[in-house]
Amino acid sequence: MSADRVSDLIDPALRGLGVRVQVREQQLRAALHDIVGPSLARMCRVDRLERGALVVATANTALSHQLQMDSATLIAVLNTRIGATAVKRLRFIPM
Repeated sequence: MSADRVSDLIDPALRGLGVRVQVREQQLRAALHDIVGPSLARMCRVDRLERGALVVATANTALSHQLQMDSATLIAVLNTRIGATAVKRLRFIPM
């Protein structure tokens, strides 16, 4: 069975169980941690995925601004990591 075939089976099953969004959020939490590295990961975290907007809580506005400046790259890497186009934009909130 190919990787594409497995994902074709898993995604509808997760949707049927009503946990697809929660699974995506967990995947995005892990991916963001890996992408930004351990030092920045302490200062930001995925809060939720809401209609294509990844809501990220940050410790300060400077970090929010930097992540926003890098948002195109960050979104592309996050979507590649989870194998889906789940994130269309980033939104920041205070921690």
